Amino acid sequence: MTTGTRIAGFAAVCEPIAVGSDTVALWRVADLEAHVDRTALLAGDDAAEPPYWAHLWSGARVLAAAVPPGAGRTVEIGCGLGLPGLAAARRGARVTFVDRVPAALAFVRASAAANGCVVDTVAADATTGAVRGPFDLVLAAEVLYDRSAFRALAGTLAALLAPGGRALLADAGRIDTRDFYQALDAVGLPWAATEHRVREEGMVIAVRLVTVGPR
Repeated sequence: MTTGTRIAGFAAVCEPIAVGSDTVALWRVADLEAHVDRTALLAGDDAAEPPYWAHLWSGARVLAAAVPPGAGRTVEIGCGLGLPGLAAARRGARVTFVDRVPAALAFVRASAAANGCVVDTVAADATTGAVRGPFDLVLAAEVLYDRSAFRALAGTLAALLAPGGRALLADAGRIDTRDFYQALDAVGLPWAATEHRVREEGMVIAVRLVTVGPR
């Protein structure tokens, strides 16, 4: 574990994260709880949004383990800390990381350097068309948290995927996500899901690993 570094204004720590038989060096916010005002959030006050991008979500771990080797041109959208994309880069893919929070991308770049990987980063909301495909593989871990964005996200996947390409998504069911799958159907993207049970904060939760495409 490496400590004593600041990234994008945050005290940071580099930790080894097991991903299948591999280990990914991942830079994380050292004391994430210090940046979450739980009292204000529970009270419904106008609190600053917690840095959700800095949490290593269970879905990211499940998705990272599912990344195939040699995936080719790959993009991780809404990447946060970028564990799945880093796993892909370590397995030979050329990876572009996309997140609307620049601090997240600063952590991704530090992690990429720690893993000896060359990556690209784009500070943008992927659903705005700021990123152009085609990509052989699209990765997205726990990005299904805003129902109003489901149709735009499905359209983005259709636009980013190369012919014969596929997307892998992790959905931990933080909200009702059924409308997203209807949106995939509406843009003509086939999908299939498998369920993975993992432990999160002492509880067992179900994470759906969703394969989208190819057409």
